[in-house]
Amino acid sequence: MRLFANLFSQPTPEKIAARELENMRLTLFQAERRLLEAQMQVDYYRDVIAFLEDVAATGVEGVVDKRRAAARPAAETAPGARLAPGLTTVPIVPSAA
Repeated sequence: MRLFANLFSQPTPEKIAARELENMRLTLFQAERRLLEAQMQVDYYRDVIAFLEDVAATGVEGVVDKRRAAARPAAETAPGARLAPGLTTVPIVPSAA
């Protein structure tokens, strides 16, 4: 019977505050997630622009040679990494490194 009475009674300020606190925490979490996603997009587009500028300045061969030279020491220092002759790892996101 008390359950029915609670459904039709006015919510207390404490219940309202608790519900709003939960909503605000969810809203804050969503805003932080959007910020992280936006920062990831910014980093991606900066990398793409740097890559394209490098290709425009030095040509494709220069960029490929530079990337192969940078990838070779990293592959040699990685523990447990197996090297296959003639195969190189291509990063998903192009970078100007």
